[in-house]
Formats: sequence, C-alpha cells, structure tokens
Amino acid sequence: MAIFAREIIGRDVVDSHQERLGELKDVVFDTPTGAILALRVKIENDIDVSKLPWEMHDGLIQIPVEEINRIAAKIHLKR
Repeated sequence: MAIFAREIIGRDVVDSHQERLGELKDVVFDTPTGAILALRVKIENDIDVSKLPWEMHDGLIQIPVEEINRIAAKIHLKR
C-alpha cells in the first residue's frame, strides 16, 4: 500500500463535473487492515471549504474513500 500511496500523492482531485478541488496530500489507512479510509486534500484557495460536505483535519479536507469514483491520472469523486 505504501507504494500505491506514493504513486497518487500530488494528483489533482476533481468533482463529478471535472472541476478541480485541489491536490492530494495524504492518504489515511486503517493500520490493522491496510485499507484506505480517506484522502486528505489541499483545497484550491478560491473554494469556500465551509460549503464542502467533508471535515477539515490539519488544514486538509478529509474525503472518505466512499466518495471516490475512480483513481486515474486524476482522482475523480462521485459528487
């Protein structure tokens, strides 16, 4: 999993309309199982984070893995 995380850190995160939300900065894992729990994203400066449905953690928006549609050249969210 660590290799996978390093490969996707820095990728753009886009919503379902292909609008860029920000850049992936960190991946949250469940230590016992190694399962991905969430992505931590640095949101674009012009986006009001108070209007997003996710919580802030250490200055990054934490997006649960259930919100991810697919991971390709960009990380695509379901909404």
